[in-house]
Amino acid sequence: MRKQATTLSMHDISGTEWPLFSAMYYLRATDSLQIAWLRNPEGDPPAQYARAAIDAAAALLADPAQAHWVKLHWGADRYLSHENVFYRMLVIDGLASQWRMLGSTPHRQLLHDQVTGLAAELAAAETGLLADYPGQTFPADVAAAWHAILRADPLLGTDHREQIGAGMRGFTGAMAPSGGLPPYAWFGEAPSRPTTVRGSANSWLLHHAPFLWPDQARIWMSAHEREHWQADRWLSGFREFRPGDPSAEDGDVDSGPILLGRGTAASAFGIGAARSAGRGDLARPLALQAIAAAWPLPNGRLLVPWLLSDRRHAALLGESAMLYNLTQPAATGIATDQPVLAGATPRVVWLMLALQVLVGLTFLVAAARALRRAGAAWSRSRQ
Repeated sequence: MRKQATTLSMHDISGTEWPLFSAMYYLRATDSLQIAWLRNPEGDPPAQYARAAIDAAAALLADPAQAHWVKLHWGADRYLSHENVFYRMLVIDGLASQWRMLGSTPHRQLLHDQVTGLAAELAAAETGLLADYPGQTFPADVAAAWHAILRADPLLGTDHREQIGAGMRGFTGAMAPSGGLPPYAWFGEAPSRPTTVRGSANSWLLHHAPFLWPDQARIWMSAHEREHWQADRWLSGFREFRPGDPSAEDGDVDSGPILLGRGTAASAFGIGAARSAGRGDLARPLALQAIAAAWPLPNGRLLVPWLLSDRRHAALLGESAMLYNLTQPAATGIATDQPVLAGATPRVVWLMLALQVLVGLTFLVAAARALRRAGAAWSRSRQ
């Protein structure tokens, strides 16, 4: 794995980003499960039964070989000290999760340096934003970075709440030219050219904003629901693009496939966004659809998330992302008592379950017939 990482092109997104994303998702999800276990300790704690996987995921994030692609973007001497928000956010978030679960991390110095360094750099940024890659700035990743710093603060004894509060300037006013949610991305060195608002970016932003800026997050969640939520009796989901956008059916590596305007990533990460915002009424239908569409196999694997992952470099990205979304906690400062509607099950859920039962019965019938034929052949051979 280490050797492969150093041979990949810096533009091979699934080979470079996805393994680290998988590790971070797994660590965050396991951390959430550990917190739930502490509230109701039954069976072995996740931090115990998953210890080897926790250490392996954290080691992957801390491994300089896995940073080969960002070294090509930013330089080997600057990738840990100059912008590079996406990569540094993953490192901070994952290592903080390891520490929270196990009480320590062998990567404490790296975590400390990244928290203090990235926080200072973000606080000093004129726009409040820093780039993921040269000329490519994704506001939602900056929010994720502030959330990672916030989660690491109690472990390190640092306090960045004041800088986090001021960091909202990167998402409002002139930095939200649509007048509501910030754009999916800014391009150019300033940055100077905003893209349109997109559902996948909104959902990722709302994983973090309720923990950082609860009042603003309520406004954003309302706008996301009003402008991107699309539901009928058959299917519920968040649109990747607003209705009427000429790009409405064009998917990419961030959006995933787009089905009738609804974005795969916008809806999958919409589960975690709705949970963060205390919107169980939106999280429930999305989660039911995701679980049904995952197509669980007899060996415990999830067929569809596996097919949508990079089976060479990040075969478990889909499964770890699902686990992360389904375990995302509600932010304390924004949780509401929105009812989880009992009748809000989209019909597509029942359709998919019926299809899975039909396929399962087909295999059982075929197996039973094969056994009967084998038994008859054996009886004839004995005569």
